[in-house]
Amino acid sequence: MGIIDVTVACSFDDSLEYCTYDNPEYFQNELVGYSLMIIHSKYSETMGINGFGHIENLIERVIAHETIHVILLRLEGKDVSDKLDDLEIPFPVGMGKVHIINMNYLGYASDNTGLIMVN
Repeated sequence: MGIIDVTVACSFDDSLEYCTYDNPEYFQNELVGYSLMIIHSKYSETMGINGFGHIENLIERVIAHETIHVILLRLEGKDVSDKLDDLEIPFPVGMGKVHIINMNYLGYASDNTGLIMVN
């Protein structure tokens, strides 16, 4: 179980672009998996702007990250799954300085696991 499909949609409100999981699929009453939903913003769509031009290099990380959400949803429930993105990671940037970033800032990940790990 995890991400088994990709769906592209546009938000109806004024939210920014984002990725999430939704559209559970079932086979013989058993949950098979979810769709990765790539949600374009209403503003980007009406202005003809590609808000996801950078996602190609991150797509494996996005799929892995959303799969972690799906597994947490199945094991622990929606509240725990939603809190994954609230985890704050101290990320060293050199000369003793540290940035605090959220778990969903996948550009900071060093591999395609969907997790940000700091040595």
